[in-house]
Formats: sequence, C-alpha cells, structure tokens
Amino acid sequence: MPIILPEILRPAMAAALSVMLISIAQAQQPEPRKPKPRSQTETRTQPLKPVSRPKPAACAEFGPGFVRMPGSDSCIRFGGGVGIGVGAVP
Repeated sequence: MPIILPEILRPAMAAALSVMLISIAQAQQPEPRKPKPRSQTETRTQPLKPVSRPKPAACAEFGPGFVRMPGSDSCIRFGGGVGIGVGAVP
C-alpha cells in the first residue's frame, strides 16, 4: 500500500530529502591533503631542462608527411580539414 502525502507536504519532503542526500555526499568526501613543507633548496626556482625526443623516421616510400610508428614497420600520416557548406533545404 503506497503512502499518500498531502500536496502541501510533497515539496517539503522533497527539499528535506535533497538536503539529506547532499549532506551525506559531503560527509563521504575525503579530507584534502595538505602539502608537505619543502626545504629552502627545493623551493628555489630552477630552469626547466629541455627534453630531447628522437624524431620519428620518415617513410619516403609513402610520400611526404608519413612517419614510421615506433617499434613497428607501419607508417602513418595524421591530417584533417574543415569545410563549411551553405545551401537551401527543399
């Protein structure tokens, strides 16, 4: 047998349920971690060192823009384009 609430109590019950669910969700969140203090030598700013990456080998047999996938004999080329069309719908 379903519980029938008067029309006046339905919005109040919905609001109470919403507040209860939000408070439960907030209570389950973990506490934020505090950053550990750093020593004076760690806090000094140092210039970033460039990362040297090997260039991918070109696949001349397929044409310009193709590169060899690392660790395989396959070649691939990435490309894209954008187009705009204007017309009337019959």
